[in-house]
Order: sequence, then C-alpha cells, then structure tokens
Amino acid sequence: MVNAKYVHELISRITDRDELAFNEFFDIYYAKLIQIALAFVPGIVAAQEIVSDVFYKILKNPGNLDQVKNFDNYIFLTVRNQAFSYLKRNKRRLTADSIEQKEDYIIPDTKNPENSMISDELFMLVDKTVQKFPPKRKTVFMLVKEEGLKYREVAEILNISIKTVEVQMSLALKTLRSAVGDYLESKDVKIRRFGKGGFRNFLLSLFL
Repeated sequence: MVNAKYVHELISRITDRDELAFNEFFDIYYAKLIQIALAFVPGIVAAQEIVSDVFYKILKNPGNLDQVKNFDNYIFLTVRNQAFSYLKRNKRRLTADSIEQKEDYIIPDTKNPENSMISDELFMLVDKTVQKFPPKRKTVFMLVKEEGLKYREVAEILNISIKTVEVQMSLALKTLRSAVGDYLESKDVKIRRFGKGGFRNFLLSLFL
C-alpha cells in the first residue's frame, strides 16, 4: 500500500506538469486498476477507458484528495464506481476480449530479489497458477495478498459479500497449495531450506 502523503506529493507535482511524477504515478497504479476494472467489465478496452477516466478526474481536481486518508482504497473504489457507470452507458456494445489479452495486465508480484534461494521454476509455477484464476478471484487475491487489504475492504471495493471474498481466497489458496505441494514433493524440497523473506512467508501461508 502506497503512503498517502507521498501520493499527494506526486499528484501535486503532476499538476505542475512534472512528467516524471506522472510516470511514477502511472507505474504504481495503472496495472492494478486495470485488474480491478476487469473484475467488472469483460474487455481490456473498456478497462483502459475506465482507468483513464479515473486518472483524468483525479488529476483534474487534486484538491478533492485533501481529506482522503487511504488513497489506495479511495482510488480502488473510484474505479469500481466508474466501472458501474460504464456498464450502464454501454450495455449493448460490450464484447468479451480473449483471455490472452487480459493476461497482459495480471500482476502477481511474487518475485523478489531477496528470495534468491527459491528456484525460478517455483516462481513461474505460482505465477502461472495465479494467471489461470478467474478474473474476480485474481483481483481478490491481488488485493488481499499484494495490497494487504482486509476482507471487509476488498468486499466493499468489489461490491461483493465478505463471505464471497472468503470463498474466493479459500479457492485460490487451495489451488496454490496443491500446485506448490506437488512441485515440492516432485523436487523433494523442504520449506525450511528457503531463505528468509516475503516469498518464504507466502509459501508458509499456503500450508497453514
């Protein structure tokens, strides 16, 4: 989760036409917001339009953010609301894009330099497994595991029940446990041999 004060500083610099600040803001949020939009609309083009509209609104009226304490939640909810508006406006012309197009914007960020003792094969396995999740499950997983949001917050952002979040996370973790467990068994690898760090903890979370 990005520090709200830092985000406000970035937006302030963007309003002063600081191109580097915009590029940083874009890099932090664009792919995440595309993923969230894809939980509501069926195509990349629609998701891109939604996120572009959200960026425009935020940068057009940065003063509206003065009282925002949790910018991440704010922008995620803004994307959700913009997606609802888009769906109302475009009921007849929405078309589904291919799964391959959507995969360009799936961003499981499990790879970290500190985890050099974990084989590339295992990283690829986890990434491949997450990539195959249905769109909403991928979004739930991203918000919980990568953004660190609580189930209640994810439920609000995606406009689903907490129970649905729990079910989606349970299915995601069950699938990952199975995939990783089969890999470890085939390679005769023990979790205790992994180095310290985020991915070791992530792996442990799959088995606890």
